[in-house]
Amino acid sequence: MNANLFWNNRGITYVVLTLVFGTFYALNNVVTAPLLLAPGAHLVHLPSGFKLLLVLVFGMVGALSVFTVSLVAGLGFYFVGELPLSIELAIANAIAPFLTVKFFLDQQLVQPDLNDLRPKVLALMGLLYAVLNSAMNQLLLFWNHAIQNMVDGLMIMFTGDVLGVILVLGLLRLAMRWAKRKMQATEDSQLPPAP
Repeated sequence: MNANLFWNNRGITYVVLTLVFGTFYALNNVVTAPLLLAPGAHLVHLPSGFKLLLVLVFGMVGALSVFTVSLVAGLGFYFVGELPLSIELAIANAIAPFLTVKFFLDQQLVQPDLNDLRPKVLALMGLLYAVLNSAMNQLLLFWNHAIQNMVDGLMIMFTGDVLGVILVLGLLRLAMRWAKRKMQATEDSQLPPAP
């Protein structure tokens, strides 16, 4: 099998991303169940960081994976039997990171190859995503009478989204630094000794 097949085939990429993200989403929700303080609002929500990361790296395929996992979670766990609400929330969950990434690409704050990605831009991207995601989700829940107090849910969800984005992107930065050091150490060990 060609090693590049995963990256070049959008169908396979979609299936792999959806399975990996879905598994992570389910595990996270089991572990952080006590942090679900309002419908759709965790105090710390790591999947929020992964939603932004998936769309940032994989574009529309990442957004489709987010939509699918959100729809399954809505129909299967959070809003069983409420198909319209689950579809609306899944769309909001996919659109928030997509619009965030699109805005930063359109404003040329980030290049499509992500080579110029800086911590300040990532932080701003995370904040915009958290505002869009929490506002859209809580507004939909309020309009569909799933919650009575939109402001409390909005504050909790915004906090959870920001913390989730910070933790995921922070871990990503640490992993990238570690990988860079490992690569440098490997390169240094392969250099001939100085005369």
